[in-house]
Amino acid sequence: MNDILYGLGWVLKGIELLIVLFWLHKFSTMRWKLFFGQKKDLSSVHHHELYSCFLAAFSVLVFHLIGSEVDQFTLSLTMDKVDQIKLFYTCGIIVQFSFAMILVCLHLVRGCTFSPTARICMYTTLVYISLLGMQLIARGYYDYHALSSMYRMGGWMCNLMVVTALCTYPIRCLKGYFREKYAMA
Repeated sequence: MNDILYGLGWVLKGIELLIVLFWLHKFSTMRWKLFFGQKKDLSSVHHHELYSCFLAAFSVLVFHLIGSEVDQFTLSLTMDKVDQIKLFYTCGIIVQFSFAMILVCLHLVRGCTFSPTARICMYTTLVYISLLGMQLIARGYYDYHALSSMYRMGGWMCNLMVVTALCTYPIRCLKGYFREKYAMA
């Protein structure tokens, strides 16, 4: 099972790399408008979705990196195992909550509506926070480790759903680009 999850992890990292490359291409054409555009730039639903998907992808990327570094740091600490378990899951909850708040704040500052992609990121974050809380209580306070497989699979499902949601906008844009390109030919 661990070999499958390890391989799936590399597949997800490859897909995340492709998503980042798509947004870097978009960034090269739109420059800083993606970050600091004005309210007049949001003239259509398509623009709202563009900016919202960018904010979601950017936030997921940043907090994926932050979360993995915080996880590695808390696991490397030398302390009592139960206290380390409590710290690990508490830090995970804090990082995920920070992600949710940053995503909401970025949308408020930018003035765009939540796209379906951003909503899926928020919903899966809430589910993942619940899973982390469940593990904190079960493993940290009751020393009950039987829910670990459910936590692991739930975490993977949340990651798969987020990556799938982040893929939808780039795939639709590429599909429209190729449809337009071949219609002209």
